[in-house]
Amino acid sequence: MIDSFYMLSDEDKKDVQDNIDKYSLDEIEAKLSVICVHNKVDLSGEHKEDVPDTSFSLIDTDGMGEEENIPAWVSSLRQTKKNNN
Repeated sequence: MIDSFYMLSDEDKKDVQDNIDKYSLDEIEAKLSVICVHNKVDLSGEHKEDVPDTSFSLIDTDGMGEEENIPAWVSSLRQTKKNNN
């Protein structure tokens, strides 16, 4: 559980690690959580892998849509779009 608080330094976690046998899991989590609050740790996106955004278009812009490589659900959506236009 201590490792899940990767955003804290070893110094921040030292007391908990030194006294791990004296604390319950709830106490360890509470103590480390309080340290996060005191340190104003930003949990909104830290330690995320850089995954590029993926975009997808149902519009066949080049007219050469290689229909055999397109999933059936995409073809169905394209057909629905054509029928509604």
